[in-house]
Formats: sequence, structure tokens, C-alpha cells
Amino acid sequence: MAIQAIMNNLVPRLETATGASFTQLVDLNPAIPERISAGEAYDIGLTNPPYAKGLINAGKADAASHRAFGRVPLAVGRKEETADSIRKDVETIRALLHEADSIAYTGAGTSGRTYLDVIERLDLSTALLPKSLAMGGGEPVASVAAGQVELAVAPLTTVLSTPGVVPAAILPEELGTHIDMSIFLSRTSQASAASALEFLTARELDDELAAAGVLRFELD
Repeated sequence: MAIQAIMNNLVPRLETATGASFTQLVDLNPAIPERISAGEAYDIGLTNPPYAKGLINAGKADAASHRAFGRVPLAVGRKEETADSIRKDVETIRALLHEADSIAYTGAGTSGRTYLDVIERLDLSTALLPKSLAMGGGEPVASVAAGQVELAVAPLTTVLSTPGVVPAAILPEELGTHIDMSIFLSRTSQASAASALEFLTARELDDELAAAGVLRFELD
């Protein structure tokens, strides 16, 4: 879901480049390997590298095709009319979260798990958990846009692509909260999927992806 808005923009060009039609099956990252392991058919997949590697080890994905797609920083979004300078260091982000009345996060998603992990590492769980609200995919930023909660913790891509919501903070790399996405093919993928993989990993897209909140990285 972190890259859904980006893929919506890329798919028409992807189809032109490959001559094939693509159907997006969008879900939270933890659900993707579960769906594939349960037998759901696919040609090309994008999810967190550990999930991709698990699918490869289980014989559900092609090892030779596995590449990095992009790294999405974890961000804190707020309503546009309350925008201030974007906080990017640990102490000012800590203060932002302390001062908030309510904080929404995706309960079953990678971003939500990352949020819970980082506040525990920063010794903030006691202060923040009582005002933190677990929601479904896409709901935290929508709730901020609707004025129902003050802050939403979500991938930077989601914050940037949600009307009425702007970044209040971008968590720094030192916290280890970036969400990595890798790309891979099914072992039975159609020929057009390999062309799609080449298109999506081409360096010509780097600047466009960066503007949307996705940074290129290298797989370990």
C-alpha cells in the first residue's frame, strides 16, 4: 500500500512500454507472502525484502529476479492547515509525538510495526501508547485529513499522496525505520513480467520516485 499511488502513475507507462495489461493486487506487506504461499497466482511482486526472501526459499518466487525497488522513509503526517517546518531529528520528533493529542498508525502493516518498535526503543511506549490508535490500511492519513486525529504515522509516500495531509516529520535513517521494498518475479511469470521488472528498476525513474518519497537502495 505504501507505493500504491506511485504504481497508479506508473502502470499506464508500464503497459505502453511492455505491451501488456497489468492488474494491481494491493495489500499490506505482511499479507502479500501469505496470499502467495496460499497459492494466489501472480507474475511480479513487490514487498519487503525479508518476505521476498522467504518466498524464494519456499520456491514461490524466482531468486535470480530479486532486486531492490526502493526505500520509503517513515513519516508523521498532519493536517495541511496546521503545517510547520518538517522535523528530521530525533529530539524534535520526540517532542512532536509527546505534544500530540492523538496518533494513528496502521495496526497490521509494516509501518505500524515499525512505529511500535521505534517508540519502544526510544522509551516512549508508556507516554504514547495510550493516545496511539491502530487502524486499517490507509485509514491513519484519511483520519488526519478528516480532522479525526492529530497525527498519522505512515510511509512518506502515503503522506505525500494524500490530499490535505503534509509531513510533520520524516524519521531519520539512524532510527532504522525506513521501509524497504524489493521486486521479484514468480517462477511461472509471463514474459512481459521480466520487461516490467526492467522498467520499474530502471535508473531513469530515480528522480521521479525520489520526489514521491521513494529512495533507491541496494539489497544486502
